[in-house]
Amino acid sequence: MKEEFIQAMMHPIRIKIIQELSLKGQATTKDMMSVCDDCAQATLYRHLKALLKHQIIEVTGENIVNGITQKVYAINTSKIEGIASDPQKMSKADFLSLFSQYVMALLADMAAYFEQEDPFENIKNSIGFSSSSIYLSDDELQEMMKELNEIVMKRLNNTPSKDRVMRKISNVVTTMPASKKP
Repeated sequence: MKEEFIQAMMHPIRIKIIQELSLKGQATTKDMMSVCDDCAQATLYRHLKALLKHQIIEVTGENIVNGITQKVYAINTSKIEGIASDPQKMSKADFLSLFSQYVMALLADMAAYFEQEDPFENIKNSIGFSSSSIYLSDDELQEMMKELNEIVMKRLNNTPSKDRVMRKISNVVTTMPASKKP
């Protein structure tokens, strides 16, 4: 895997595009403008072009609206699944780069939250982070991850409403090296 592929995917605006396509399955530029309302249309097109260049997304069709052709985009699942399907095929540097980009995306989300007029007003209900150290066998870890996945999947298709805002739930699991185990 090339580092530029990872970087192309992890830019904050591109993450929004990928999330929108993940939620909807496919979308037009107009659909994505509502999610990426903090960037100009020309900027959105540049990000779409970069995602297309790296084959992260693909054009799945075209709609003609009032004589204007609108492309319909979707995630190129074969390319994305290729990355996540076998992490052992990644080099250590690629994996670390992917994780670094992931952390940078989290930092960008946090910075965006604090750009609000009064971010501390609802901080208890809106954001948070924690870290817990627990002892688990490999089987117990897999069981717990399955349970967490079921909880998230139950709500994944929720649609936006006046009471619902997009919230990002991020998980990181690390395992201590054998020398640090009791």
